[in-house]
Amino acid sequence: MAKVISFGFSVAEITKAIKEVENFKAEINYKTKILAERLAEEGVYIARVNIAEEGAIYSGELISSLDTEYQGSTKDGATWVTYTDCAWAPFVEFGFGIIGSENPHPMTSLISWKYDVNEHGEKGWFYEKDGQWFWSQGQPSKPFMWETAIELRKRVNAIAKEVFAK
Repeated sequence: MAKVISFGFSVAEITKAIKEVENFKAEINYKTKILAERLAEEGVYIARVNIAEEGAIYSGELISSLDTEYQGSTKDGATWVTYTDCAWAPFVEFGFGIIGSENPHPMTSLISWKYDVNEHGEKGWFYEKDGQWFWSQGQPSKPFMWETAIELRKRVNAIAKEVFAK
């Protein structure tokens, strides 16, 4: 998004050029806010696709809990967040139990995630859900948000070009 501002050396022309620069700066700032919002919205879309591809739909609670939230303006734009408020989302993202420890998240160090294998180990455990009993040794990591971040990095230039071309 290039802009050429031409002016002569009169006070009126310089004043007009300064006003054009200020308007251009405001336009860039506005479009940067739009870009942040678009990236957050795209993040929700990508995360939902990743959840489906990982086979982590279960009850639909996780996939429907994904949303965006405006965090406020910054000096040069805005902050938007793509998030889930599903209580068990971290267990899907990072995995758990012996199976999770054998198939860990690529970045468990991000939140110092620990795999509970000391009490249950390879024996696993039983749990009750909807009146039925199930046995588990855990679950592998299904890093739907991590993969969303990677995919967003690939798409950011194309989305920025689209936003700033308008």
